[in-house]
Amino acid sequence: MSSISHVIEEINKIDEKFKKLIALNQRQAADTIGVSSSTMESWRREGLGPSYIKMNNGKRGRVLYPKTAIAEWLVNRSVITA
Repeated sequence: MSSISHVIEEINKIDEKFKKLIALNQRQAADTIGVSSSTMESWRREGLGPSYIKMNNGKRGRVLYPKTAIAEWLVNRSVITA
C-alpha cells in the first residue's frame, strides 16, 4: 500500500510547479486523479472525492484541494490484488 508521503511525491512529479503548492485547483486536482474537472464538481455536490477548501462563499468561491487530501483519498481507495 502506498503511503501518503509517497503519493504526494508522485503528485509533485506530475508538474514541476506542483512542488511549490500545498493545494491544487479543481483542474489540477482532476488531472492528477485522472478524471474530468466536471467529475470533480459532481463529486463535490454528491459528497464524494477528496476533501476541499472553499476560499470564498457563494457559487463563484475558489475551490482548492490540499495535496494531502488528494493523497489520503487515493491511498484509502487503493485495492490490493494478489
